[in-house]
Amino acid sequence: ETEYDDVVLCDHSYDKRCHTTYVTTYESQQEEECEENYRKSCFIDYETIAFNETVQVCRTPLVKDCNIQGPELCTTQYEAECWTKNEEHNVTDDVVECATVHEEKCQDEISGYTTNTKCSKWPKEVCTVSKKKVKKFTPITGC
Repeated sequence: ETEYDDVVLCDHSYDKRCHTTYVTTYESQQEEECEENYRKSCFIDYETIAFNETVQVCRTPLVKDCNIQGPELCTTQYEAECWTKNEEHNVTDDVVECATVHEEKCQDEISGYTTNTKCSKWPKEVCTVSKKKVKKFTPITGC
């Protein structure tokens, strides 16, 4: 008679399986939107002073023409004499100067065993306000 032994035979197989996993890391940032408004406050201070000034007046006077036929009329004619001059003022004015600069932010990115630095640039408008002495003129007319 034949006897059988129960034998369990195991074959072990080791397979190496690889996969690449990408993880996105980020830093949340709050962006602030700024808007600058400039308000200019001006005033002109007048003072009454007396000074001599030479003004040239150009006019064409009325002339009687005796060669025109017709009845003689007696009327009073008026002439207006007007002038304009520029009054000079020295004032301090606000002058705004703007320039575009580029801001840059860099951060390290890790990819496997290597680290790369990635930078990004963006334009930014930078303005300065300075005071400057300037001459301004106001036209004055009189008759």
